[in-house]
Amino acid sequence: MEKVVQSLARHQHQLGMQVRVLTSDHGRTDLPEEDESFPVSRLKSIYIAHTPIIPSLLPRLLGLDRRTIIHLHVSCAYIPEIVWLYAKLRGHRYVAHVHLDVPPSGRAGSLLVPYKRFLLRPVLRAAEVVLVPTPDYREIISGRYQIPPDRIVVMGNATEHRIAPRPKTLTGEAAERRLLFVGRLAAQKNIPLMLEAVAAYAAKYDRAITLSIVGDGELRSAARSQIDRLALQDIVTLRGPLHGEGLESAYAEADLLLLTSTDESYGLVFIEAMTKGVPIVSVNIPAVRNVVVSGVNGLLAEPAAEAVADAIHALLADGAFYAEVSGNNLAKARSLDWGAIASDLAAVYDRFHISS
Repeated sequence: MEKVVQSLARHQHQLGMQVRVLTSDHGRTDLPEEDESFPVSRLKSIYIAHTPIIPSLLPRLLGLDRRTIIHLHVSCAYIPEIVWLYAKLRGHRYVAHVHLDVPPSGRAGSLLVPYKRFLLRPVLRAAEVVLVPTPDYREIISGRYQIPPDRIVVMGNATEHRIAPRPKTLTGEAAERRLLFVGRLAAQKNIPLMLEAVAAYAAKYDRAITLSIVGDGELRSAARSQIDRLALQDIVTLRGPLHGEGLESAYAEADLLLLTSTDESYGLVFIEAMTKGVPIVSVNIPAVRNVVVSGVNGLLAEPAAEAVADAIHALLADGAFYAEVSGNNLAKARSLDWGAIASDLAAVYDRFHISS
């Protein structure tokens, strides 16, 4: 989400908007505010149960000009409720941008259900407009939070990764095919299924593969244990988080992007992979199929280890199909532009008369 917010804010600024970002001082450290030509305030926070508590947020909001457009990026508790409280106190309207409706996980996961019902639902229902990344997600958010569909606007994503000059091809000389996963090692990403699929592929097919897992999270140790249990030490590598040039190089070197999530709202990694012409294998779930069209950008499989393994094989065993998918992904990446998305967002602000 941090990358999306950064890119969107940057292009809004380039359109002539006066942009200011208020955020926590926790999280991504590779997005320094000094690299931006607009102010980024990283407010001192206390981190409790994966939630940044920012004591100075409400005072900062109370100091805003009434004409300010508040664009709330919803990702965790506390910040949405503070924006809602400010809006009630000042009669200010706001946009709520839902990037992912995170499912429960971890020891505090049981608190998420009542939180969504009694706290997040009023926040979203009070927003002048709710932004979501895909058509599937509009239906999901409308149903879960009882928001009229005409107040939910689909606003897609893009990426600033460089686009490769030509499609990828498979050569018979390669000793192994390189699979890549990029994402947080969290329950939603369903790392166990991904590792089981890799093990199923290795047992069923002759072609050697490797899997690079890029990212970190609370399930890293569990992933390491499963790798050892499935005897995948020579196939799977936990590379940790990569950003900038390191991440772009990981995509450029990969033959295939693999994702087995239980829930996604968009999957920015799909677009990042498309910039390098990397075909995709993902499980077939809502929202993902709004971005990845099976047989066009890659293959969608049922959420079962052997089905995912068969989809990997179908892409890697057919050089002509692989090259076609790679070319389609480059074309898709070229059609996505943050400048156009920022312009569409400005039209949404005007349409709903967000500013006071």
